[in-house]
Amino acid sequence: MNNEPEQTSAHFATVYGSPGQNPRTLGPLRVFWPLAPICFVAGYLLRAALPVPALSATQAGFLFLLLAIVLALFIGWSARRLRSFLKGAEGEEKVARILSFLSANHTVFNDLELEEQGADFDHIVIAPTGIFVIETKNWGGNITFENGQILYNGQPPSRSPLKQVKEATAHLADHLTHAHCPDVPVHPVLCFVDNPLQDGLANIGGVRICTNSNLHELFENNIETPLGAGVLAIIAKELARCSEGG
Repeated sequence: MNNEPEQTSAHFATVYGSPGQNPRTLGPLRVFWPLAPICFVAGYLLRAALPVPALSATQAGFLFLLLAIVLALFIGWSARRLRSFLKGAEGEEKVARILSFLSANHTVFNDLELEEQGADFDHIVIAPTGIFVIETKNWGGNITFENGQILYNGQPPSRSPLKQVKEATAHLADHLTHAHCPDVPVHPVLCFVDNPLQDGLANIGGVRICTNSNLHELFENNIETPLGAGVLAIIAKELARCSEGG
């Protein structure tokens, strides 16, 4: 991971980390780990074909056929999963590009991990109006809201993105508290990439909902009292330490 801060201009935010790195590196591992037991079974069947087989020829042939079917199904499943991971990485890269053009009094962390809590974050923005934990979703379908829930193509997703970003926000708030950082508001944000929302910016159960097209409005239209530069520097220093693996 690239943990060195980047700053394209003195007018823009300081940026740490590479967006989409986790999906691009860990995604293939999560997709292809089932190959290990498949290869083990294939090895067992090959051993059975030795001069003194533990299986009859009929049994070995049937299991070879079954293994071929399982392998074909796995290839189809893994291709869909891999596309999903890569699409997620593309979404994170689009959001990171927008965040990099925030003004110089912002600090952006992409793909940050807090190892002691097992938490990882798509994006964290340290802004004069608070800390923003941004979870990016590049789903490419129809996003609607109903009874305080998010529906994807009319159905609730298998994992609630609202719960996901709230848990990430709680992890970050706990970490900052234990690191003796100043007490500041930490806002959960759910950003949908290229998914138009009928009502624009929204708020569901305390989670701010936006798209990549209006993400910048979160930082422009906030009426909270701005945080001091010293407070922002303390928090940025702590998260930079985590980004560097310290």
